[in-house]
Amino acid sequence: MARVTFSQTDILRAKLLPPGWYPLLVKKFEEQQAGTDGSALYVYELTVEGGPFAGVPLRNQISEKALGMGIEFLECCGLTVTPGVALELDKVVGKKLDGFVQRGEYKGKPNNQVVSFRLSKSEA
Repeated sequence: MARVTFSQTDILRAKLLPPGWYPLLVKKFEEQQAGTDGSALYVYELTVEGGPFAGVPLRNQISEKALGMGIEFLECCGLTVTPGVALELDKVVGKKLDGFVQRGEYKGKPNNQVVSFRLSKSEA
C-alpha cells in the first residue's frame, strides 16, 4: 500500500487565490534550465505574507530569452536595471513586495499566476 505524508506547503500550494494584490516575500532563488531548449530560467519562490492566505507558495520565473519581462519584479525588489550592468539575481531573496495574482492554467489545471508587481506597502 502506498503512503504519503503531506507537508503544510503541499496543502497550501493547492489553494487557489481570489484575484487581487497580495503581500509577498521572496523565499528562494534557483537557476534552472528550460526543458525545451536548455536556456536559463531564473526561478523565484514567493510566499503570501499575511491574511487568510498566508503561506501560500507562488512562483515567478524570468527567462534569459526575455529578460525584460523581469524588470518590474527586480525593481520592486530594490535592484536597479541598467543596460550593460550585471545584476546578482539572488540578492532579492528576503525582499518584500506586492504581487497581483490571477487564475491561470498549467497543463489543463488551474493555478495561481503572479502577473504584476509593485513596491510593498509595508516597505514604503
